[in-house]
Amino acid sequence: MSSSTRLPRVVQVGFNRCASRSLAELFARSGHRSVHQKFKRVVGRSQNVVRLMRANQAAGRRLFHGFDHVVFYADLVLQSYEEIDEGFKDFRSILADYPETILLLNHRDREAWIRSRERHGHGAFLQNAMRVHGFADVESCKAFWREDWDRHLADVRGFMRDRPDQIVEFDLERDTVDELVARLPAYGLQRHAWRHIGSHRRELGRLESAFRRWNARRRMKSAGRS
Repeated sequence: MSSSTRLPRVVQVGFNRCASRSLAELFARSGHRSVHQKFKRVVGRSQNVVRLMRANQAAGRRLFHGFDHVVFYADLVLQSYEEIDEGFKDFRSILADYPETILLLNHRDREAWIRSRERHGHGAFLQNAMRVHGFADVESCKAFWREDWDRHLADVRGFMRDRPDQIVEFDLERDTVDELVARLPAYGLQRHAWRHIGSHRRELGRLESAFRRWNARRRMKSAGRS
């Protein structure tokens, strides 16, 4: 099935570490234009979607101006050494700009999500979050994440209570991809296009682990300049 601008946009509004990359690939491999964290231009450097959203806001344009031909938007997050900006939390503004938008609220067991965030980037994600938010210890950061999780999910569900046709929930541990496909019939999502990405449990040696941690920090520094 080819991508069509007549279809309502679908915006993932769950947190990262909840299969956002897998969801983006599901839509992309089913024939839809999709973005995952960065908008890849045909000519020129790819840019972080949240950075583009903020530039559009500042200029008084609609949030997705310049890339509003996309059907699926995933992982709307900017994380750098200077800031953490979770653009998916601006779902009210997205709906104001694009009233027909469908929100995809992906989630999982909260404590499993916390553990995944702790491991992400071999600890670099956690260390960066502690620095940006000013937490002196790991437990304070994890407590903040729990509160943020509960608050955001309640916020989305409460706001969408009167728009049940425009919200789709996907619990990674209870729902199947076939159920997700059935909830979005107009998009012709292909079951075979689904695969879980980003859960590598292989034990790494100290040098490889240190390199991957360094590389994760390097990408965060780069994000602050892009």
